[in-house]
Amino acid sequence: MLALGGTSLQNTPKGDGHPVLTLPGYGGADGCMAPLRYFLQSRGYATYGWGLGRNIPPTRITSLEEMNNFQTEILERLHDKICNVHNATGQKVSLVGWSLGGNYANLLAQKHPNLIRQVITLGTPYGDPRGTAAWNVLKRLNRGTKSDESQDTDAWSTSSNGSREVPTTAIYSPVDGIVSPQIAKLSAANTCNIAVQSSHIGFAINRNVYRVIAEILAKPELYCSKA
Repeated sequence: MLALGGTSLQNTPKGDGHPVLTLPGYGGADGCMAPLRYFLQSRGYATYGWGLGRNIPPTRITSLEEMNNFQTEILERLHDKICNVHNATGQKVSLVGWSLGGNYANLLAQKHPNLIRQVITLGTPYGDPRGTAAWNVLKRLNRGTKSDESQDTDAWSTSSNGSREVPTTAIYSPVDGIVSPQIAKLSAANTCNIAVQSSHIGFAINRNVYRVIAEILAKPELYCSKA
């Protein structure tokens, strides 16, 4: 469903001009989220791609430990990017992360709340990824041989646990097809979960997702509770 077709998004809230950085999912690059950035620009936000190329390790990975090492490197580079945007604009940055990009956004917000205004994730696997369709796809792509039981999932559980200083909204879909609703939701103070009808690939071009994103960016207090 193309998000920019028709006039159904013209009545979404206008933004205040603060910077919004988009983070692609596994295997994706800035082009994947260009339509979303175009839409957010039309609502008045200053938008930025992550500028780190394709979100995939340069070599084949065979374990979560290797994936965690790749994630650590990406987080360091993203921190530099966010600092640059923050310094250039003088404002905190909102992060919109799709799938794995949402994990990055969540971890960055927990570590650097002084730089980040809010986080919105799209079909992000917060919980233990083992046994999900996404996990099985990654195993087939990388021909991993390490058993599921021996994988180190600490980085994933750290990402999903605890309350947040930065308001965090998890947008998920009951028909995602890759990431199940059970691991795409959060349960903590200053978080909320919103269901939409979208395939996993469709999150970045779904007009209903765009509408929710625009509403959350404009009025996060209506969604995330401090209680």
